[in-house]
Amino acid sequence: MPLSISLRRAAWLLYYIFLACLLTANSFGYLDPDFGWHLRVGEQIATTHSLPSQQLYMWSLGDRTWVDHEWLSNLITFGLWRIGGYLSVSIFFILLPLIGILILNRYIFAQYLSAARERISFAALETLAIFGCLPHFGVRMQEFSFVLIIFLFIIIDAYRRRKNSALALWIIPLLFLWACLHGSFLIGVATVIGWLGYELFTRDKGNNIKLFIIAIFAIAATFFTPYGLKLYSFLGDYGSNRYYLSHIEEWRSPYSHHIRYDQILYSLLTVTLITGAWIFSKKRLPLWQFAIVAALLLAASRSVRHFPLFAAGSLLFAAPLALRALFEKNKFQASSSLSFILTACLLLSSLGLISQTTISDQPLRSYCDKYPCGAVQFLKDHPDYRKLKLFNDYGWGGYLIAALPEQKVFIDGRLPQYPFAGHTMLEEYSDFFKTDNAEKKLSEYGIELVLFKTKEKPFEPDFFERFVLGEKKQEQINPFIEYLRNSDSWEKIYSDDTATLYSLKQL
Repeated sequence: MPLSISLRRAAWLLYYIFLACLLTANSFGYLDPDFGWHLRVGEQIATTHSLPSQQLYMWSLGDRTWVDHEWLSNLITFGLWRIGGYLSVSIFFILLPLIGILILNRYIFAQYLSAARERISFAALETLAIFGCLPHFGVRMQEFSFVLIIFLFIIIDAYRRRKNSALALWIIPLLFLWACLHGSFLIGVATVIGWLGYELFTRDKGNNIKLFIIAIFAIAATFFTPYGLKLYSFLGDYGSNRYYLSHIEEWRSPYSHHIRYDQILYSLLTVTLITGAWIFSKKRLPLWQFAIVAALLLAASRSVRHFPLFAAGSLLFAAPLALRALFEKNKFQASSSLSFILTACLLLSSLGLISQTTISDQPLRSYCDKYPCGAVQFLKDHPDYRKLKLFNDYGWGGYLIAALPEQKVFIDGRLPQYPFAGHTMLEEYSDFFKTDNAEKKLSEYGIELVLFKTKEKPFEPDFFERFVLGEKKQEQINPFIEYLRNSDSWEKIYSDDTATLYSLKQL
């Protein structure tokens, strides 16, 4: 085997090893705030052999009904936890996006990009996309959406290339599975509807009838999940009130604080590639591909949570065609020297990532700089306090459900959009922090115990935000916490660098 071919194969092997190391470092670099409730709900499903219909973790909502739109993801998570603890859960969620990337690359290289120079350029663009996806990867249920939308896009692309209706049949089980795994299946449904509309106006009548029937069955399959139409009703609450979009960080725009430069850079590069291919090679993306990429780019520009879906769509529908068009007149060839340099860089980067990664199999005890480990232990050691009504930090609700299941919380990450008190649960929570509102809200709910961050982290602008946008460091003054500190009715019963517990004085 020629040396150049061996180097190229070694470089590609190390590329995927590098991605695995990157995903591993990211997965163990933080704990998802919602992991705790995912785990407990999965345990509830496995123990009762039924899906949750009443919420059991928030005392503020009592026994109101709810729909777990991630029930299968939660069950899988608990099953993996029972087999091998957090380590097996982490390995699964590291492999999940990696497998999606491998399948995506195999398809693109087989159908679109055959030259080494094209593949190397694609890998560089893909790496930037993956860096932009990292905040949404790790032990997170939305990874299922990233992989499933890749499958959906490949099915659609393969169908359009081969005009084989049998390929479209795979969409039926895919949408059904997606509807059981994650609420983002609605994006899959919208994609199928948009694609069907496009095909009805561009394809022959015989194929249109078959595709129409397949699409109807695929969408109808989502009505036959265990929750049936209740799933759509529950998810409709997200569309009826958009308060959470501006008040939960992962739903905000990439242009808000802090600016997501990697996501913005990737988006700009994608637009530049498409524009460059049109200007220099006079080749435009087919209308279907352009519509998908434009729609996903718009979604990603409004919410960082949608960036992985945009990354998947643009890598399949935009990057291969644009790169192939741009390289048509470019005589650059990938050399053995370049392969050697890339191989060395990937090896060193992988070793660096692994050396800085701390593997944890005790997530509830390993991230105590972010979560109230000490306060939880205090409550375990003082069971009398666990009888009191607790008001907690929104970001700690999921952690508390796992670490202290006998203590119900005021709010967690499951139901921010739940209709409550004339608006949503998240808006009611936010009302506690309005000036001069703390005493009134605490009294209204009969709250006797408060668990909150010891110190609010100030907003510190980076170089661009400071010198270009003119942003200044902002200390966060929390009227709610200030009331607790200065009130004669409340006393501090525990405090460390992360969390502080306040208890209502027994007068």
